[in-house]
Amino acid sequence: MLTAKLPLLGKRHRMQVLVTLTYHIMSFAHGLGIGWVSPTVQIIQSPETPLSFPVTVEQVSWIGSLFGFGFLSGNILFGLTANRLSRKLNMYLLALPHMLFWILNYFVQNVEYLYAGRFFAGVTSGGLFVIAPMFLSEILDKDVRGTLMSMGMMFLSCGVLIGFILPTKVDYYLTPCIGLALPIIYVVVFCFFPETPQSLLRSGQFTEAEAAFNFYKGIDSGVNVQLSRRVEESKTATEVQSEFEELKTIILTGNANVPVKLKDFFQRSALKAFADTFVLCILYQLSGSFAFLNYMTSIFAVSGSTMDPYFSTTIVGVTHICGTFVATVFVDRFGRRALLFSSTTAMIIGMFVFGAFVQFTDAATKSQYDWAPLAFMVAVVFTSAYGLFGNFFTVVVEILPVKIRSPALSISMCFVSLLVFVILKLYPYFLFELGIPATMYTSGTISVVTTIYLFIFLPETKGKSMEKD
Repeated sequence: MLTAKLPLLGKRHRMQVLVTLTYHIMSFAHGLGIGWVSPTVQIIQSPETPLSFPVTVEQVSWIGSLFGFGFLSGNILFGLTANRLSRKLNMYLLALPHMLFWILNYFVQNVEYLYAGRFFAGVTSGGLFVIAPMFLSEILDKDVRGTLMSMGMMFLSCGVLIGFILPTKVDYYLTPCIGLALPIIYVVVFCFFPETPQSLLRSGQFTEAEAAFNFYKGIDSGVNVQLSRRVEESKTATEVQSEFEELKTIILTGNANVPVKLKDFFQRSALKAFADTFVLCILYQLSGSFAFLNYMTSIFAVSGSTMDPYFSTTIVGVTHICGTFVATVFVDRFGRRALLFSSTTAMIIGMFVFGAFVQFTDAATKSQYDWAPLAFMVAVVFTSAYGLFGNFFTVVVEILPVKIRSPALSISMCFVSLLVFVILKLYPYFLFELGIPATMYTSGTISVVTTIYLFIFLPETKGKSMEKD
């Protein structure tokens, strides 16, 4: 049957798909904000700037890097609220800093408005990658978890592409109006979904927890032991009831319900998970996979290519979407390791070849092969998107131990945020002062070292339970 081959089409997963798509409205909106920066920083430095004040290269580096400080603040803030507030309330709160980002960009009077806006964009990012993985991992079945969580990167990539295009096609002040509408839609639609069963169980709301569990598993209310009419699509109601009782036992008596102590972070399994996570974070950020999205237009502008950098940036945006789509389709088929290591290997080759092309060719050759920088970046971005970028957050949330997952995820994202600040602050210096060869060689070398470590030590997490180690 079609539903057997495509589990997402089954009744059991219908509400899981819908709530994930609702969350991905925020993924798209966040991507729009990220992509919008790349051409905008070029435009506001040009004579045709729509702003009433000049913006320097140094200020551009701060516009980029303050995202990292916001990311750090978002990780700390949502790390503190993750278990103090309900999962659903935390999901609502994600919309607030994103709205502030667009409001500040619309009413901009000086460069400090842009600084503050990027800071709030970072807060949103920190929340998205702390709260959303926990929310989704609690409601998604393991056979579709990888696909639906990786789908977030595809929606983010779609937002990035639109963000690349809009500043070159519409008035500066129209994009914030579009961006502001998205979190409002997200909040309204999200009202129709219940809290996660795990969160309700932890607060002692057992009846509501069972109703939420049945909702997300596609079980009609009032059905207890009779067979579902569509046996081929779902388990019997009795079996689903058994699943809920097992979940209830795990939550109330398992590690996730035991108070976290400092020594829990120094258990051998926890230290191993932290080491794998931190190395993966270094690979994710210092390989340049995220910095590319923020400075793509600038990369083409200094590459020596005669092609329109805005057109090239748009092509790369489409490529990024294709890569994240591949991740969504294949992550639960081939597993996390296969996609990750094929991705990083191809990235490494692409970055070294791109650096060598720029370093060892003269102006005439660059003009003759002006398509080469675009081809290299298409290869690097596509392979980054389907493996490293598309699966990073899925792998991180899966390898962390259950008992310390919430604080450990927040710690890991704090580390990522520091790396985000460093890479976004240094990237303009590398591009404009040291040049593309040094930039690509540095990113490629870091990728080689971290990939070797992860190939040896990173476990496969496909199909792993989220309630027990």
